[in-house]
Amino acid sequence: MGTSSEIGDSVIESVNGWPRYSSSEMARRHGALARMMTERDLLAVVVCGATGINETSVHYFTNWPPLTESYAIFFAAGPPVMLVRLWNHLPDSRLIAVVDDIQYGGDTPYHQAMNVALTLRANGCETASVGFIGPLRYSDMVVLRRELPETTWVDLNTPYSDLRLIKSQEELVYTRVAAGFGDAAVAAMEEQIRPGIREYEIAKIIEDTYLANRGTNLIHFTLSTPMDAPSACVPHQYQPDRVIQQGDVVVTEISANFWGYAGQILRSFTVAAEPTPLYRELYDVAMSVYDGILAILRPGVTVGEILDVAECAHKSGFSIWDDLIHGFSGAYLPPILRTRQTRGSTHPDEFAYEAGTVLVLQPNIISADRTAGVQVGNAIHIAPGGPEVLQSYPMKFIRCG
Repeated sequence: MGTSSEIGDSVIESVNGWPRYSSSEMARRHGALARMMTERDLLAVVVCGATGINETSVHYFTNWPPLTESYAIFFAAGPPVMLVRLWNHLPDSRLIAVVDDIQYGGDTPYHQAMNVALTLRANGCETASVGFIGPLRYSDMVVLRRELPETTWVDLNTPYSDLRLIKSQEELVYTRVAAGFGDAAVAAMEEQIRPGIREYEIAKIIEDTYLANRGTNLIHFTLSTPMDAPSACVPHQYQPDRVIQQGDVVVTEISANFWGYAGQILRSFTVAAEPTPLYRELYDVAMSVYDGILAILRPGVTVGEILDVAECAHKSGFSIWDDLIHGFSGAYLPPILRTRQTRGSTHPDEFAYEAGTVLVLQPNIISADRTAGVQVGNAIHIAPGGPEVLQSYPMKFIRCG
C-alpha cells in the first residue's frame, strides 16, 4: 500500500511502510543500465555490495539497502534476480525492493557466489560478456571465474560513477531532506556543546536530531583542541574521550543519510571564547577559498578553473589537508580535487561539470606545521542557473558554550 509523509519541505512516497523511488525514476535508472549493456554487448550486469559510507549500488537499482553483501543481476532480456543474505533480511527485501524475483543468497559468501554463477549459467551467460558494478570481492570473483571460465567480465564502475554524479529531480528531493538533517545537527551543536562534556558525547547531540525522521548516520567527524596550543588539524572519524574546555575549537563534518542520499555540512566552533588570531586567519582564508569557488560553480566550469581559484589557500602561508571538492550524495564520487600544490585532481583541467552535479565544497585550511585547522563547507547542486547551496545553516565561525 502506498502512502506519503512530509519531512521538512519534502513529500516522500512510501510503499509497505518504506520510502520507494517512483516507477519513472526506477525506469530512468534501469534504462541507463540497459544502455550500458547495449553499448558493450553485455548479456547481463551483476550489481553487488552492502550499503555503507561509499556504497549504494544495490540500493540504487532495487530500492533496497542491503546491510550485508548481496547481488542484483540484471539481464539484457528477462526480469532481474536478486540474491539476499541473510535469511532474516529476506522478508524485508521482498517488501522494500522493486525486484520481483528475490531469492536467498546462501549461508556463506562462497555459497552466494556459487548461486550467482548458477543464476548466470541458467540465463545463458556462460560464454557471454557480463558487466559488474560495485565492490565485487576477490573471493567471489575466484568462484565466478572458476564456475564460468568462458565468461568475459567487464568493469562498469566508471560509467556507473559518471551516472551517479548527475542527480535527477527525485534524487535532489532526497538529498535536500538529508541536507536538512545536517543543518539541524549543527544547530544542536551550537546550543549544546559546552565545557565539561566529552568529545564522544557530541555524537549523540548530532544523531538525536535526525533519528526520529528516518535519518541514519553516514559520518559525523569531529576534532576538539585548545586554540592556544592546538594539536589537530582535521576531524577524527571516531570521537575520543577528550573533555571539551573553554578556549577550544571544535571542527565537524556531518553527513546524515536519507534512503541512500546525503548532504554534507562542515562548520567550525569556538567554545566559550572568541577565535584567537591564528584561528581567525585560518577561518578567513577558508571562507575566501569557499566564496571564490562558489562564485564560479556553474554548468561548464572546469576543474582547471576551480584549481586556479583554490591557489589562494596557499597565499597566507597555509595549506589544506582534506579534499577541497568531491562529488557526493549516494556515493563519494570523483572528480576529487585538492589544490595544485597538494596533488591536484583525479581529473584533467579540461573536465567540465554538468548541470545536475552535486558536490561538496569543503576547504580545510591548516597551519604549516599541521597542528591547527578549520573547515567550512556545504553540499552544492550545480543547477542550470548557478550554484544551489543545499545546506541552509549560516556560514559563520560559530561560538558555543
